Amino acid sequence: MLGAYLMGQAATISLMAMMVGQIAVAMAIMTVPVLAPQISTDIGVEPSQIGLYSAFAFTGAITFTSLSGSVIARYGSIRTTQIALLTGAFGLLISLLMWVPAFILGAFAVGMGYGVATPAASHLLARTIAIHRRGLVFSIKQSGVPIGGFILGLTIPVIAFHHGWHAGLLTVITMLLLLAALLQTIRNYFDTNLNKAQKISATETVTALKMAMTDARLRPLAIASFIYAMMQLSIFTFYVVVLVEKVNLDPVTAGTVFSIMHIGGIFGRPLLGWVSDKLLPTRPLLSLVGFAIFLCGLVLATLDTSWSFKILCVFSLITGVVTAGWNGVYISEIARVIPTEEVGRATGGVSAFTFLGVAIGPAMFTAILSFTSSYSIAFLVVGTVALGPAILLLLPSKSQNTLVK
Repeated sequence: MLGAYLMGQAATISLMAMMVGQIAVAMAIMTVPVLAPQISTDIGVEPSQIGLYSAFAFTGAITFTSLSGSVIARYGSIRTTQIALLTGAFGLLISLLMWVPAFILGAFAVGMGYGVATPAASHLLARTIAIHRRGLVFSIKQSGVPIGGFILGLTIPVIAFHHGWHAGLLTVITMLLLLAALLQTIRNYFDTNLNKAQKISATETVTALKMAMTDARLRPLAIASFIYAMMQLSIFTFYVVVLVEKVNLDPVTAGTVFSIMHIGGIFGRPLLGWVSDKLLPTRPLLSLVGFAIFLCGLVLATLDTSWSFKILCVFSLITGVVTAGWNGVYISEIARVIPTEEVGRATGGVSAFTFLGVAIGPAMFTAILSFTSSYSIAFLVVGTVALGPAILLLLPSKSQNTLVK
């Protein structure tokens, strides 16, 4: 009875399961950056150094996402998502040791979990979602990331304020473990036709990365996502710190503003997914995003105590739409142009470049901050870089034209 129901509702259930998984791993990877003002005091580091945590986290994401094709083939999308959740829980758990090397290892582990979640979801949804709905549906699934940030910003800083940052980490750890257990109830119905003989080795990384850069359908997506991810995660990583240090907000209020930014991403991803399906092809849409990210960088450079709370909230909402809305568009495009059986590997290869941008972005931001002691200059530099793919995607080329719908 349950099996027949699940198969009859495969599209809806797979979307819900993968979206919840995306929410959870997003919360896991953002927990330490959001709690940076409290954590930094206890472990004796500057809050601005939290960019290095994100760099290690997304190095882990790069490592595991490029292996995801073979992991999914052997264990299935649901099991792979469970592995992602458990890996993230382990990473946060060892961070409770309050030792800098433990934070580094924990960041890497959390990143590994985050890195494999998207390819696993793409593989499952490519099997259950009709092609003409993928732009919107994949963007809805990717909305799990800003939803995770929204939930995190509203809840975890409050828990940390009243009970300490350890309680904040333990809350997220508990959620990850419970969700991993819950997914077991549907695993047998979706993880079918597994290749138990599939080997998982470093050669999978080379294969996935080569696919992303040599396939003319994937290469423009890899380049654009690499650059845009640099700006997106620079903002996500440092926004709470900047609101506390430059705008003089208390950590709880800063967390609320951080959540509003993610509300923009929550609505932005389905919106841009719909635009991509109905109005504007992928290439010009991603180009427009690049110019918009540049403008956001200009405005972020002006943040100070003169900003009213209302204006700050409006700008945060718009910034969320711009910087977080594009992710589902490029992922749905991968599923559109690549055969279903190769979607997991292709998504892993392109996502490796996305995560490389994520790792480099906060690290570059930290380096600029170290040399200039200016958040404004750092936002200007990182935002200007987004002009590169924005202009590139406007230039006609044979490889880019293959992406035009």
